[in-house]
Parts: sequence; structure tokens; C-alpha cells
Amino acid sequence: MIPDEATTNNAIALSEQLAENKTYFTLKDGEYYPHASLYMAQLNMDQIDEIKEHLSIVAANTAKITLTPKEFHQDWGYVDIEYERELQSDTLQMDVVHATNPIRDGLRQKDIDRLPDAKGLERENILNYGYRSVGEKFAPHITITRFADRKDIDLTTLPDVSTFKATFTKIGVFEMGENGTCIKKIAEFDFGQ
Repeated sequence: MIPDEATTNNAIALSEQLAENKTYFTLKDGEYYPHASLYMAQLNMDQIDEIKEHLSIVAANTAKITLTPKEFHQDWGYVDIEYERELQSDTLQMDVVHATNPIRDGLRQKDIDRLPDAKGLERENILNYGYRSVGEKFAPHITITRFADRKDIDLTTLPDVSTFKATFTKIGVFEMGENGTCIKKIAEFDFGQ
């Protein structure tokens, strides 16, 4: 999901502020796009037109989604804004998964690597969808950066998380880079309702 312009600008500004530390990436529109992932899958680029067609239909049948931020979160050097789950975003995720999963191309290397240690629903999701964070495991968030040394920072020094209330009015298909980044926009689709 692609956030509104104000949230995008706030996320980029915070990422730039945190870049004074050694980071793997700094958000920048057109390079490391701010986003909230719905689904990460290994795709066959020969089928990208089919995927785009399916996702354009999903977007056309989706109304804008507003998510409320609940907290900043840190893990493995990542700094994320975590959002409250909403029925609308949960439904959109499953619509995207059901539209894309039948034509995904196996597993991403990261999920192949996770599979031996994955248990329960996480393992089922990887096997069924090629992505561990589906359904009950879905946790909407925007990643701000990742520190190269995996250090933790004092989250109380960050802006009030409420300033990151986000309205999403489109979905996109992106090429992924390392660290879950969106490095190249392939297509985006406005919500139709």
C-alpha cells in the first residue's frame, strides 16, 4: 500500500534524520519508496501483465484505507511504524494474496531460508502463500530504516507516532531490494471507491 503524500514526506524526513547513523537505506521517493507491505512473493516477470491486470481489479474495488499508528517498533536494526489492524486492510491483503498467489513463481530465497525453522502458522503461510505474514500474521507497518549495526535507539526521541496516521489510496507492484525495500516501481493502481 502506498501512503498519502503527508505520510510519505514524514517517513522520508524521519528516515533522513536517522541516516546520521550507519543505515542500509534511507527512504526516498523514487528510490526506496515508503510503503506498507501487503504481500511479498517471487514473481515471474513474464506474467507481470497478468499480475497487473488482477491487481488493477482489486484496486478498483477498494476504498481508501486509513490506518492508525500504534507505536514505533525496533527489531534486528529495523525501525518501523506499526499500525492498528483494520478489517479493511486485512481484507485487501487477502484480496491481493488470492489474486497473486496462483501465479507466483515458487519461494523467495528468504522464505526458503526461513522454512526449516518455521513452525505453526508461519510455516503454513510460507508453504501455502510463499510469505509468512499472511492473515493472522499480517502486521501493517511502514519501515523507516535499518541500522547496519542492528543497534537500538531511544524511541522517545522520535516524533509523536500519531503524526504518522496514514491514508492509503493506491497499491503498487515493486521490485524488492535487500531489507524488504521497494527499489523500483513496476506499477501502481488507484483505489476506485
